[in-house]
Order: sequence, then C-alpha cells, then structure tokens
Amino acid sequence: MGDCSTKTNNENPSVELFMTILVNIGNILSIVYNFPQMWKTYKLKKADDISSYFLWMRLSAGLIWSIYCIYYKMWYVIISWTTTIISTTQILYYKHYPSPLAPTMLVEKEPQEQQQEEEETVKTHYLI
Repeated sequence: MGDCSTKTNNENPSVELFMTILVNIGNILSIVYNFPQMWKTYKLKKADDISSYFLWMRLSAGLIWSIYCIYYKMWYVIISWTTTIISTTQILYYKHYPSPLAPTMLVEKEPQEQQQEEEETVKTHYLI
C-alpha cells in the first residue's frame, strides 16, 4: 500500500481542491455530530437508551480507523475519529456508570391507580 497522506495520482488541481474541501467538510460534520449526544448524556448523567452493541462497535471501528489513519499519516481524518472515540467513551461511561443523581423520567399514573392511592391516603389520614 502506498502513502495515502497527501499525494495522489490525480494531478488535476481543481479535483485536489475539491477533495480538500470535501475532507474538511466531512471532518467538521464528524466532529459536530457527536456534540448533541455528548451534551445530552452529560446533562442526564446516563445513557441507558443507547444500545451497548452500537457503542462498542462504534468504539472498535474508531480505534481501527485511527490506527489506519496514524499509520498512513492521514491527519485530517484522525481528528474526526478521535472525536468519535472520545464521545463514544463518554457515552459508554454514563451507560455503565450512571450517576445516582441522574434525573428520572416521571411516568404519569393511570387514573385508576391515582384514585386508589388517593383513597389510601385519605384512609390513613383519618385513622391517625
């Protein structure tokens, strides 16, 4: 395999410019798309609604791609994969070690359950 870093067989300057712009747009998108989930996970301090299989495969792919990019000195691409690895690690952390102070979603009770609870409260109130 040859050096994939900056040299290509294409000598057309407009294609090279297009590819440079394309890789930069891809890197920016790869970095930016991780932040909303990272922020949500950080605020909730849990990630139980995200598949563990997805996260472990994403982390494995990120590590493999990073090794490849480091070997071929593809520094533009390593930036986005590093961001993916960091965000996936953060989400995995909160998935497996949720904060005990993490907000919980309150589920509204059925009207019948709520009525029974109110009746029990009234009964105990008058018994005391």
